[in-house]
Amino acid sequence: MTVALSETQTAMRDRIAAAVRRAGATTIVYCSEWLGYLPFGAYHWVECGGASISGEFPTEWAAADLEALERDGFLRQVSAWTDPDDEFNTKVTYAVCAPTTIRATS
Repeated sequence: MTVALSETQTAMRDRIAAAVRRAGATTIVYCSEWLGYLPFGAYHWVECGGASISGEFPTEWAAADLEALERDGFLRQVSAWTDPDDEFNTKVTYAVCAPTTIRATS
């Protein structure tokens, strides 16, 4: 099912596709954690091939954008884990379903 993607989601899709091609990977991992003290709160990032690729995303990206890419069919959730003692400590693994059909813009 194809859904209309926002500019942020389209940019993320293109950068994820480029990252998996560079890394020879087939998955990405969304990670989040609570840094434990103020002024720092929850932090999140996306890894590909063991390296963070979030710095390549538009600054306004959110986990909901990955969910939109999943609804679009570009990503497929493979596994999800949440620390039972810390709801901010999560890892969600996504298979990248169509990396070669997307032309990277970066």
